[in-house]
Amino acid sequence: MDARTRLKELIKEKCVLRGDFVLASGKRSQVYFDCKRATLDPEGVHLIGLVILDTIDELVATDTRWIDAIGGPTIGADPVVGHVAGLSWERSITSRLASHRPIKAFLVRKESKEHGTRRVIENDIPRGARVVIFEDVVTTGGSTLEAIRKVEEAGLEIAAVIAVVDREQGGEAALGKYRYRPIFRTSEFGI
Repeated sequence: MDARTRLKELIKEKCVLRGDFVLASGKRSQVYFDCKRATLDPEGVHLIGLVILDTIDELVATDTRWIDAIGGPTIGADPVVGHVAGLSWERSITSRLASHRPIKAFLVRKESKEHGTRRVIENDIPRGARVVIFEDVVTTGGSTLEAIRKVEEAGLEIAAVIAVVDREQGGEAALGKYRYRPIFRTSEFGI
């Protein structure tokens, strides 16, 4: 079974909750995708990392410029971007393909800390770097757009946006200009 197929099964098993939920967008929903149950699961984070690396390979194949880093809003992106960075390093030393280079990870804070470096973007990603933004679940795209704004203010170029699940409630239209690539859409789960 390939990684995407197994990840879909794992999301069905662990992440699809039914009840009455308020989403980050403020909308109410009877279905909630708690993808942290996959991103914090050993198998889940690994499968997500593999699918993301495959997606990055596809992006690089259509636009020969390399992707330097992957990041997203902290806390949701933390386990995934770290795992993708580790997998990319491992792949770079075992692969014979020149396109397989390590990809750095970074995190986007909601606001800068009041101590230390006071950065909004955590990690040293140089201006002009091409980056992928990761989000676990996208509804309207509002929180993703806020992270993108901060990343662009830091001088980074958005190469693509990858989400685990798109709830099909406006996020694709809002993020379309950024080469938006959801791994799954809500309709793929029969919802």
